[in-house]
Amino acid sequence: MAKKLITANGPGIYRFIGVDFNVGSLKNAGRRYWAFVALLGIIITVGIVAWGTALAQGGSVMAMRDNYPWGLWFTNYMYYVGLSAGGLIVYASVHLFGAEQFKPLSRLAVLQAGVLVMLALLGIITDMERPWRAIYMLLTPNGSSPFVYTGSAANIYMAICFVDLWVLITGYGGKKLAHRMTLIALPFAIYLHTTTAFVLSLNKSRELWNSAVMVPIFLTSATASGIALLLICAYIMQSLGVFKFAASMFRSLSTLLATVIIIDLFLLLVEIMTVFWPTSAKPGHAARLAHFFTGEYAWAFIPVLILGISAFALLAGRKTRHLPAIQLTASAMYVVAIFLKRYSLMSMGFSTNPLGQYSSPYFPSLVEALIALGLLAVGLLIMTLSAKVLPLQVPEDDEEPSASAAAAPVAEAG
Repeated sequence: MAKKLITANGPGIYRFIGVDFNVGSLKNAGRRYWAFVALLGIIITVGIVAWGTALAQGGSVMAMRDNYPWGLWFTNYMYYVGLSAGGLIVYASVHLFGAEQFKPLSRLAVLQAGVLVMLALLGIITDMERPWRAIYMLLTPNGSSPFVYTGSAANIYMAICFVDLWVLITGYGGKKLAHRMTLIALPFAIYLHTTTAFVLSLNKSRELWNSAVMVPIFLTSATASGIALLLICAYIMQSLGVFKFAASMFRSLSTLLATVIIIDLFLLLVEIMTVFWPTSAKPGHAARLAHFFTGEYAWAFIPVLILGISAFALLAGRKTRHLPAIQLTASAMYVVAIFLKRYSLMSMGFSTNPLGQYSSPYFPSLVEALIALGLLAVGLLIMTLSAKVLPLQVPEDDEEPSASAAAAPVAEAG
């Protein structure tokens, strides 16, 4: 006999595309919740006004110039795309490698990945002075441009993440379909992160980008920062009562984070050593990278090493790794470190042009910063509302693909 899922919708619960949205739970939200939502709304509004200013006045309100054609938007694109990797790694480890300790995080991880890629794509749109012309990129793509591949990969990967989340929530297709979706999502995630790295590494006129190590560094940085952000998000959700996680899950997550951090730091140090080692150093490479150790860019690059090494040191001790304060501190340090690393990476290609002329450091204008804050607020708002409305809690019973955390128990029908 086949089993039929019967869901008794309560007051304020609305079913759409097979998902029960608990809109009624918003009525029970406290003042702090709505104050935070209101704050995000204000930031989003300011960001929209800033974007309108950019559309009306053009590039004159941006700090980007001929010597810095890419600015904060590209830094954030690399950063958000990288952060999305952690969610998929955790999700894939459940369905491909049987890491059941991460199963309670699966829905949250996929949601986080999808939202982050969406923010990365929105950043590209806000940088366009005429975004309505983006359609021509689809109609007349340039096959020799890496942007064609990384842009298409980001769009496809975002769609896969949200479809994956729908499969996890509705239970449609059971474990078999969830497993197949993971097999589809994982290659696209690797494809997305590698094509983003190739955008930089294939520029032979930009010495500090033109490195084969750029691709693995991108992957390790993305994975480490994504896992760190997911750990922080998990603690926040648990403090809000949305989830209740076992301490062993956080220990496993922090152990995984420490492992990826040391690999990421190793690759970065190898690249630095290769550039400065006397028998392998090239004058152009060494002179350019020196700006990030002793020049005007040192404020952004030196903290990458300090924060990264400190984060690993905190997680390396077995006696302290399980402490929530240590886990949160190390995760926050590495999330900040990777943002500074992405900013430095963007600057490395433009600090000295192919003719050897040095450019003054780029700092985003107020309009750029407000647009970036507005996009960040959009992501936070989606996550904040999803925590209340979506059934992100994974049922304890593997065989119960419940469509809603607030649904009534499953009944059998003939």
